[in-house]
Amino acid sequence: MNFRRLRAPGAWLVTSGLAVVASFPFIAAERAARQNDVRVARLEATLGERGDALAELGPALSLRVSRLEGLLSSWETIGGCGAGSSTGAGGGIKWIGRSVTGGLFEQQTLGTYTHLDDGYNLSLSPQVSRNLSEKWNVGLVVPLLYKYYRDYYGLPVDVSNSGVGDVAGFVTRRFGEINSTSLTLLVGVPTGVHDAQYKNDYLTQEKQLGLGKVSGSMTLDHTIDKTWGLIVLGGSFAYRGGENELGNYRAPAAALYGYSGYFWGPLVPSLGLSVSHFFGADRDRGLDQEVQLWAVTGTLAVEWSNAWLAILGGVSLPFGWDKRGVVDGAESSSEGAGLQPWTAGVGFTVSPF
Repeated sequence: MNFRRLRAPGAWLVTSGLAVVASFPFIAAERAARQNDVRVARLEATLGERGDALAELGPALSLRVSRLEGLLSSWETIGGCGAGSSTGAGGGIKWIGRSVTGGLFEQQTLGTYTHLDDGYNLSLSPQVSRNLSEKWNVGLVVPLLYKYYRDYYGLPVDVSNSGVGDVAGFVTRRFGEINSTSLTLLVGVPTGVHDAQYKNDYLTQEKQLGLGKVSGSMTLDHTIDKTWGLIVLGGSFAYRGGENELGNYRAPAAALYGYSGYFWGPLVPSLGLSVSHFFGADRDRGLDQEVQLWAVTGTLAVEWSNAWLAILGGVSLPFGWDKRGVVDGAESSSEGAGLQPWTAGVGFTVSPF
């Protein structure tokens, strides 16, 4: 009992520390913006003599290059190769910073820890992707999962489940003169075990490693690049496989989100906020499960990068509430609003060869 109580202060200390690091640059953003206005005015005066050459780039891009020339490095055409990454969904933690590029492929890994009242979940999601052209990118995600639960069914027994989850492939199409908008389609195949048992009884579906059905998602991201940093706005819709042969059902879900990061040397502290909704209650072998149908999630993160390595650390904390109504013929229950399991994550990205 004392062990469980000690977890909360540690979580809030980590959250408070990241909040200080993430919020300080935003306090200085207004001052930096004013300084950049002066620098941009000087650049515009100097670059005015080169209008003919810049016009060939097109009006939108030429204006941006003119204003930002000398202020950004090789990722100047869009705020970071990490924007819109498919592994950014881990607990609301999302890559939005500079990241790395230039190799034959990009290898990105995000590990997360999700704290539960009766246990915890660990996830390690290696992702390999490659640009086919300036506009197209394809990749593969192979999640590795470990789930641990105490006092299973109220008994003095702890259970765990570990292995490969549902492998997913994705394709991304970028739009716009500076590729500031991207659409990612992801398809997951049922490679994870969805029918694990404990003493001849199936584990409940949230304790399983896979869905047992083909799943998919669509994510739309748009990046607004500023001299002081960037803003990422987007939304996603996920089809979570529906109902499998065991009678386990996962309802579709959707989310809208926004993230803002500040360029602070090699660091990019960021704040994020997302609103998510499940279109119905999940069911375990035909029985409705308690699900918070709505949630607002706050995210704090810090990214560091150089030319060949990018590192991300962050935490997310959801606040959820149920939506009363009829779900598949049964009235869904409501336990009121409250904080949901928090998640902490660490990731890295490299672009070898």
